[in-house]
Amino acid sequence: MSEKDNIKLKTDTLSTRKSGSPALGVHVKRKRKIIAKPAIKDQKINDTSVVEKKENSRPSEDKIATTKSITNESPKISEAYVIDNKTPKKQKIDKDEKIEKLENKELHLKLPKQKKDKNNKNKSDIKDMAPAHKFEKPTEPIKRDVKISQSMTVAELANQMALKNTDLIAKMMSLGVMATVNQSLDEDTAVLITEEIGHNPVIVKDNEDEITAPTKIKITDGQPRAPIVTIMGHVDHGKTSLLDYIRESKITDTESGGITQHIGAYRVKTNNGEIAFLDTPGHAAFTSMRARGAQVTDIVILVVSADDGVMPQTEEAIEHARAANVPLIVAINKIDKENADQEKVKNDLAAKNVIPEEWGGDTIFIPISALTGEGVDALLDSVVLQAEMLELKALDKGPATGVVIESSLDKGKGPVATVLIQNGLLNKKDFVLVGQTFGRVRALFDEFGKSVNNAGPSTPVVLTGLSATPNVGDQLISTDDEKKVKDIASSREKKQKEIDMQSKQKNFSIESFGNSANNKKIINYLIKTDVQGSCEAIISSLKSIENPDVGLEIIYSGVGGITESDINLAISAQAHVIGFNVRADSKAKKLIEMNDISLNYFSIIYDLIDAVKYDLSGELEPEVKEEIIGIATVKDVFRSSKLGAIAGSIVIEGTIQKDQQIRVLRDNTVIYEGELESLRRFKEDVKEVKSGTECGIGVKDYNDIKSGDQIEVYKRTEIKRSI
Repeated sequence: MSEKDNIKLKTDTLSTRKSGSPALGVHVKRKRKIIAKPAIKDQKINDTSVVEKKENSRPSEDKIATTKSITNESPKISEAYVIDNKTPKKQKIDKDEKIEKLENKELHLKLPKQKKDKNNKNKSDIKDMAPAHKFEKPTEPIKRDVKISQSMTVAELANQMALKNTDLIAKMMSLGVMATVNQSLDEDTAVLITEEIGHNPVIVKDNEDEITAPTKIKITDGQPRAPIVTIMGHVDHGKTSLLDYIRESKITDTESGGITQHIGAYRVKTNNGEIAFLDTPGHAAFTSMRARGAQVTDIVILVVSADDGVMPQTEEAIEHARAANVPLIVAINKIDKENADQEKVKNDLAAKNVIPEEWGGDTIFIPISALTGEGVDALLDSVVLQAEMLELKALDKGPATGVVIESSLDKGKGPVATVLIQNGLLNKKDFVLVGQTFGRVRALFDEFGKSVNNAGPSTPVVLTGLSATPNVGDQLISTDDEKKVKDIASSREKKQKEIDMQSKQKNFSIESFGNSANNKKIINYLIKTDVQGSCEAIISSLKSIENPDVGLEIIYSGVGGITESDINLAISAQAHVIGFNVRADSKAKKLIEMNDISLNYFSIIYDLIDAVKYDLSGELEPEVKEEIIGIATVKDVFRSSKLGAIAGSIVIEGTIQKDQQIRVLRDNTVIYEGELESLRRFKEDVKEVKSGTECGIGVKDYNDIKSGDQIEVYKRTEIKRSI
């Protein structure tokens, strides 16, 4: 069978199946219009000429097979009937269509909209809800609430304003405030800067429950308490001797130089009841101690020596008593001496507005002798009488409050504080807050060193268990809340550090570069003392030493012995080490010997102050004083081949001496300063020529001397300066 007949047979068979005719073998030949349908839904037919062909055109053998496959609905059937295995030719693309596509791409024209997918309805909604980017530019400046504390650093302020440190510093410089990143700003400056930048300052007060300063306790519903009596007066007027007689002890024998150098607190039983005594130093350096003693006391006994009268510290004690509004009792001591003059003392005190009762005043005057005990009982009776008039009361239960009288560092016990209880009851194992320190009461001792379990009002007691040595005058309060005590103590310590940093910071300016104060010689000192009160008195005394050319700086001060770390600090700072009633340990001594550090021990405060003044005086440059010893007038000038110009002169004043400094004056104006090289009289060299005598004077390295000039001879002497 030929290929042509085979194709015809298949075509007729296919037509029969489609028509649904059951008859087999009947072949009906039909001529139909061929409509090309794509097999794939998205396929496009570019050539429309294939679809619309004339009926009378004769299709080729290749096209017949293709047409048959297209007319079939199922693609599988069309594949079965394709006989030609040759690859079909690539469909040609119209040039105009190709150019149009490229133009659309280059012009970024929108593509035709696709049909919406019902399953992805929410996708477009999610896209609309999502922002274009995460950050949006604010439409107006952001105002922040900046919390401002009493002292905050520049870095903390910049952090709250969301600014860079450098930007804030630049803004502060424009406002005239010069500060570094870690420098603290006061409250007013921080508020000003915050408002200038455009933020809202919010002043934050500390949550710390501040404790009031030491004051006299006035309680009407408490129990009667013993009076607190402070003995004040000038040095060596017999204050401690009086207390020795009352206590029947010998405190004076144990004190260096026979003078008191720290506050002593004692509770004494007398025939008229118990009295708490405070013994204050009389030396000028202990002004702050006397002031604290007057603040915590009920009655002041002013001891005045009958043979010495009113002295500077006596006047100061009167002022402290008046400032604290405390009643005054005057004890005129040493009446057993031959040169005692009580009337002189009364007159001197009356001039200071301290009027005796017999003169119509309100001050009790009692003549006593601390050595023999004369008049001491009358003095104690006056104290008890004055206390009854004051009606002193205090609570003997509840949390204790008191004031630190003295503090020290003991090797075995650690920090030790002498505290005068003013109110309440202090027990062992109580948590206490003392200034910047805190702790739990480990042990309590009375003034004789005996252990006690508790201490009530008007009782001086020594306690151990603190974290550090407190400052003299710090307020004590006991509580059960350990956490609160620690928080308040750490907050106070942080504040004190910031204050210390601010005090040490130095402000530099262009004007200060030429200031002579920057060339001031400074001597560094490291001071260790036995008790905190002495340390404070020494520092205040040394800081009062002022001189425009030299000064001192205390790099460290503390309580306790001199240790190895103290010497290392002194080595790095090139400081002089001073020990007041303390000594260096063995390791510290070795370091001192190796590095040749200046170490001095003292037991009397005024010896220490004199030694420091002597050290400072050694750094002062001596004062140069000029003294004119002679003046000569030049009558004529002679020339010498060896000596040059020789001034024939006559001495009109003083004495002309050889090898001294001279000035040549012309018309009362200095034209040359030099040395006198030769001095002759009648061809003989002489050492000096007196007034009214003629002589020949040779000026070294100067030949322009003329007749009528004056030669002034002067002498320079160096005078040692002292502070």
